[in-house]
Amino acid sequence: MTTPSKIFASVATKFFAVASSILILALATIPATSQAQDVVVDANAQAIIRQGILPVKIVSNDANVAALVNYALGLHGAFDVHGNPKIAAVISVQNKDGALYATASGAGKAFSGDLSVSGTTSADVAELCDKIVVAVGQTYGWNLKPIFAKTKIAFSSNRTGTREIYFSDLLFRDIKQATNHNRSAIMPHWAPDGDRLFYTTYHASGAADVYSVDLKSGRFERFATYPNSNTGGAVSPDGKNVALALSARGIMSLYVKSIDGGTARQVSKDREVQNSPTWSPDGATIVFVSGPDGRPSLYSVPASGGAKTRLATGFSYSADPAWSIAAPTKIAFSYSQGGRSGIAVFDTTTRKTTDVCDNLRERKISKPAWCADGRHIVAIEESGKRSRIVLLDSEGGDRPKCTPISPSTLKDCYDPDTLVLR
Repeated sequence: MTTPSKIFASVATKFFAVASSILILALATIPATSQAQDVVVDANAQAIIRQGILPVKIVSNDANVAALVNYALGLHGAFDVHGNPKIAAVISVQNKDGALYATASGAGKAFSGDLSVSGTTSADVAELCDKIVVAVGQTYGWNLKPIFAKTKIAFSSNRTGTREIYFSDLLFRDIKQATNHNRSAIMPHWAPDGDRLFYTTYHASGAADVYSVDLKSGRFERFATYPNSNTGGAVSPDGKNVALALSARGIMSLYVKSIDGGTARQVSKDREVQNSPTWSPDGATIVFVSGPDGRPSLYSVPASGGAKTRLATGFSYSADPAWSIAAPTKIAFSYSQGGRSGIAVFDTTTRKTTDVCDNLRERKISKPAWCADGRHIVAIEESGKRSRIVLLDSEGGDRPKCTPISPSTLKDCYDPDTLVLR
C-alpha cells in the first residue's frame, strides 16, 4: 500500500490592492439577451467586445480573493484583465461574513444582480468565477460554461527526481501526489467517479504495466501486466471498461478490459501499431493512433470491435487524441507539420479540422485534454529542456490565449488528463 503525500503549491499571482478612491463610471443597463454590438462603451473596448472578449477590472475588500479571481478570469479567453486603458466592466467581489458576493457595474456591465458562494476557500473562489463566466455569457449572448470548479487534472511530474503521478484542481491550489514508486509512473487516466486513476508504470517488472491507484486510500493494484508492453488505461464514460494498448501477442494492438478485471478483449488488429485510445462520450466508439513508423494517424473503431476507419484530419502526423465530453463532436489531437507542433480539433459532424495553434507557431504544444466547458484544453508546452502544463483557449480565434498554469515547484510536467465533474 502506498499512501500519497500532500503537497501544497501556489501559482504565483500578483495581488491587487483595493482602490481607495471612488471609481466613477457611466452606468448602463444591458438586457440579458443583448449582443455585444448593442453595448455602448468606448470604441476601443467595443472592438474587443466584438471579438468575444470583455475588458474587466476586479475590485475587492479581500486582496487574496481579488488576486485569485483576477488570475482565473485572466486565464479565460473571454476576459481581458490586463492593460486595457478603458475599462468596460467592473466586477466587485466582497468577502462578507465568510461568504463571497459578486456584483457588476461599469459602462459595459458584466451581469445583473448578485452572485454568491457560501465560503471563501480557493474552491469557493473557483465556483464564483464559474458563476461570473456563465453570467457574462448570458449578458452578451456568448456560450460560456463552467470550467474552474468543474475540472480536475492528473499528470506526471519529476518533482522528486523520478516521474510520479499527481492530481490537482485546475488552478493548482490543491496538489496531491498519487504514487510513490520511485520508478517512472506516467500517462494517468481518470475513472469517471474521480476516486481512481489508471496509469502506466515500470514499477515492478521493468517493462510497461498498467496499474490503478485508489485516491482515497492510496492503495495501488496491478491491472494489466501481460508479457511485453502494457499501456493505455483510458476508462469508458460509464466507468465499466478500460481501453488498453497491449503487445502480448506481438505488435501492439487495441484491447478493452472490464474495470473489475477478467480477460482483455481485442478490439482491432492489423499489422500496424495501435495505441493512445480515447472513448467517445457515449462509449460506443474508440479513437486511437495507428499507422506506419513516423506517420501516425487517427483511426476510429466500434468499442465492440471491428475494422478501423481513418479520420481525415488533414495532417500527416496526428497523435494523442482526446474526445470532449462537454462538446461531443470535438476531438483534440497533437500534430507535427513543417517543423512545428501544435494542437488541432477535428469535428466529427462537419469532418473539418481547426488548427487552434495556428497563431502560436513559435511554441511547441502537445498532449491535449479537454476541460469541463468543451472550449479550453489542458496541454503540455515544451520550452528548451522544460516541460510545463498550459491552458489553451481553443476558441480564441486570432488572439488565442495559451497560459502556463503548472507551478515551477513541480519541475517538469507531462501527460495531463482531465476529469469533468458532474
